[in-house]
Amino acid sequence: MVLIVFFSVFFATLIISAPIFFSLALSALALLWNKGMLSPQLVVQRMFAGVDSFPMMAIPFFMLAGALMDTGGISSRLVRFSNYLVGWITGGLAHVAILASMFFAGITGSAVADATAIGSTLIPLMTKRGFPRLFSASVVAAAGVVGPIIPPSIPMVIYGVMAGVSIGAMFIGGFIPGILVGLGLMLVAYVKAKRHGYPRETVRPTLREFVGATVSASGALAMPLIILVGIFAGIFTATEAAAVATVYAFIMGKFVYRELLWSQVPEVIYKAGLSTAMILIIVGVANLVGYIMAVERIPMQVAELFLSITANKYVMLLLINILLLVVGCFIDGASALIIFTPVLLPLIHKLGIDPVFFGVMITVNLMIGTITPPVGLCLYVVCGIADLRLDAISRAIMPFLLIEIAVLFLITYVPDLVMFLPAMFGPK
Repeated sequence: MVLIVFFSVFFATLIISAPIFFSLALSALALLWNKGMLSPQLVVQRMFAGVDSFPMMAIPFFMLAGALMDTGGISSRLVRFSNYLVGWITGGLAHVAILASMFFAGITGSAVADATAIGSTLIPLMTKRGFPRLFSASVVAAAGVVGPIIPPSIPMVIYGVMAGVSIGAMFIGGFIPGILVGLGLMLVAYVKAKRHGYPRETVRPTLREFVGATVSASGALAMPLIILVGIFAGIFTATEAAAVATVYAFIMGKFVYRELLWSQVPEVIYKAGLSTAMILIIVGVANLVGYIMAVERIPMQVAELFLSITANKYVMLLLINILLLVVGCFIDGASALIIFTPVLLPLIHKLGIDPVFFGVMITVNLMIGTITPPVGLCLYVVCGIADLRLDAISRAIMPFLLIEIAVLFLITYVPDLVMFLPAMFGPK
């Protein structure tokens, strides 16, 4: 009965295009009213408890670090460096977009930020080089999925807080899956470019130009390394690493690249604050929903329901992946992560599934939702940049979507692809 009330109100408000936090809040209030527990004090207390967490402070710092690096001219440097590395391959700029997105993922931790920064630079350039706009937009949107997989990652911070697992271990566990997704996208781009005769960049850089581009981009490429080395060397926590990344991003943009102006700083802080607020208000409301579900023992009931279907963990992982891929079509990744993590955790503990592995898997799964209609945020971003219709790009992106799903199932059934690096370098 509780789930019926919750999802009825939730999807009814989504249908009328209400913001996701409003849908969650109204669903929670409906549950409290149905149980006779509606109390303003309870609502405020549980929402505040959801964001009153030291690790959660990493979110605004990573948001600000990404905004500073983007405004400080890092996008153009990463594109130039990527062009020298892979522009000579058939379909050159498509590979540049994918590789630049992988590098940029180490800065923002956000799929939408990744697609926006790289798309605004490369989609117009690819169009000038003769690539169809549909292809260009599809490549950029699909590459945006890598943003929250390669560290740092905002969804992994949220999961780590909710599941009580090492955020650093999750960060390093995302490297191999992120690289596999990038290589898979490059394979699809190469096949399509070969079939349709898309161009490659014919100008070969001199050694001096390549060294210059490498040195210019090295400041950005060093950020993920600084974060991870600092965490695993015990120099700072993941939250402190986010603060260090912010200071580093400011120094690089203002004093090294010299493209960040003092007049731009207020706008950068405003944008980062707005993005942070959008996430944290959802976290707060979702904590209220989680509290109600915990009181009603919903997670345990869901675990028992799933276990009544099968006790085989491999079949269970298949069912969970299918469930979350469908959910990702209708709910944005961060919201789905917040809603389903407390529901699924008891189940994975009973099956003996490592929560770090599960966190990386669920992150990859739900980030694929950023390119699946009708709520694929990356699709809307590139549609705006390339002036395309959603239905057109939804068809064009299908080969890239399928390769990302293939990588998802590969890491699901070969968990060492996720756990190899955490087991070698970091705490579980």
